[in-house]
This record gives sequence, C-alpha cells and structure tokens, in this order.
Amino acid sequence: MSCSHDCNDHDHSHDAPLNSSPLDSLYGQIDLPNVTALNSENGGDPGKRVIKTWDMRDDETLWCESDVDDELIIKIPFTASISLRAITLKAGPSGRTPSAMHVFRDNPGLDFSDASSSSPTQAFDVVDVKEGVEYQVKAAKFNGVTSLTIYFPGNNSDGDEETTRVYYIGLRGSYQPLPNRPGVIVYESSARPADHKTEGINSGETFKPGF
Repeated sequence: MSCSHDCNDHDHSHDAPLNSSPLDSLYGQIDLPNVTALNSENGGDPGKRVIKTWDMRDDETLWCESDVDDELIIKIPFTASISLRAITLKAGPSGRTPSAMHVFRDNPGLDFSDASSSSPTQAFDVVDVKEGVEYQVKAAKFNGVTSLTIYFPGNNSDGDEETTRVYYIGLRGSYQPLPNRPGVIVYESSARPADHKTEGINSGETFKPGF
C-alpha cells in the first residue's frame, strides 16, 4: 500500500499517493551495524531488525518494540550523503501502530527530551493499516543527509496498549559518496545505549535491490 501523509512541523496535510517500490533504494547506503534504537526492548540492537531488504518488507518475524512506554526512537546513519525522497513504514498490529512519525535530519545525539520539545524536519500522521505505507518527504529539506533520527511519540491505542511496534523502515532517494572517502566508505560511529528519556541521553555506487 502506498499513501503520502506529510506535514511541515506540526501542520499535517496530504499529498498524492506514491507507489511503493524498490526503485532508488537507499538500503545499501545505510550503516546497518550502527543503526540503534532508544527505549526498545532488549537494548538498542533491535533497531537493526527493521532495516530489511525490499523483498523482506512484509516479514513479521523481526521487529523493534518500545519498552517502558509507547515512545520509540530509531537512529539511522548512512555511509554516503543521501537525498531522501520517501520513507516506507510497516508497523502494528493495530493499537501498537505509531500515531505519528517525526523525522529529524543530521541530529544523531537526539534524545526523547529533545525530540518531544523541538520541531522535526518533517512529521507525518501514520496510517493504521497492516501493509507498509510510503510517505513522501519534502525533498528540499532532505538533501545531503548523513543520518536520520525517527521519533515515534506514541501509539494510536488511546492508552489501551503500552508499547509501539515497528516491523520495517525503507528509504528511497539518491546518494553521493562522502567527501574525501573514495571507494568503499566506512562510517565510523558508535551506537548509543538504548536509554530512555529518564536517563537524559543526550559503499560504492552499485544499486542494491530492496530498501
């Protein structure tokens, strides 16, 4: 399924639907070993589970679920400078589906306090469906990006469910190698601990199918 729901800061609006596809996938430019999550069950590593290839987008055997409440942050660094065009999100089941998705560019140190008090680069209302949904970003806001931080401020259960679950995040766009890093690019970064807000936490050009 595809649908585009975007907003500028918190002014939610709707654009024309997009067709979800593996074209222009940025899967190969994600620094998967350093993807991490905050407030996820079993620490930060489950954040990696939602970064899947396109052909695994419907897989529901691996997911990232929030821990002490329904807030969740997933941090995605890149091995290249990317220009983002769309994000595909598969979440649920109903009740554990995020109510919204706030996307911040180039802010790898973002914690829950920052995320809840500052304006995202772009925010979306999340559609409560079982299938993956593609959300079109405002391209001018996401050129030359080296990391994304995705904040899910809660679920859509109105308090009936305590956690938020995400199965799949796919990214689509274009990319360029980082300056002064020819050939195979290695992005050196350490994953941050999966601490929640109470802790005050402050490749080459080859196309790879899948998100």
